[in-house]
Amino acid sequence: MRPLFGERLEDADWLHLGGEETIQWAGRPARITLLPAALVSIGLIAVGIVLTGLARGFLREQGWPVVIGYLPAIVALAGIAFGLYAYLQWVRLLYVVTDDAIYVKIGLISRDVTQVPLGRVQNTAYTQSIFERMLAFGTIYVYTAGTHTDDLALEHVPRPALVKETITTQLRGHPESHGL
Repeated sequence: MRPLFGERLEDADWLHLGGEETIQWAGRPARITLLPAALVSIGLIAVGIVLTGLARGFLREQGWPVVIGYLPAIVALAGIAFGLYAYLQWVRLLYVVTDDAIYVKIGLISRDVTQVPLGRVQNTAYTQSIFERMLAFGTIYVYTAGTHTDDLALEHVPRPALVKETITTQLRGHPESHGL
């Protein structure tokens, strides 16, 4: 499996692969989902820069200390912080499908890893709005057996039909599968 952002999944301490278990698919939410945050971030940065330039000129004409003219730069810094936060929210989420389990890892420093063995999967489905279909991403639902288990929602997955088919193929070949 190709590394994601320099990670070698096979060596990840949170991914407990059994003897012959192999990674069939791994991914993050679709990159296109970062676009709204990127546009807001770029807009805030541009507004902060323009306002800083205007404020500095105005304050210079009025004889005020020019350092006050840098206060609108806070808007630009907020834009940078917003963009960085959105990126970190995206990069902290990772989905992995092996031939024995489905993993959802959330977190960079602290982690929350959910592992669902394929033997407990009852059904899978995916949804895509018209907008999501145009941009080739969607949400995959994995329904599990048992009363104390959480169903999984793999959100904003690129090419969800392909990923769902990968999961279904693994379920068909799994000895403990519940008949998918």
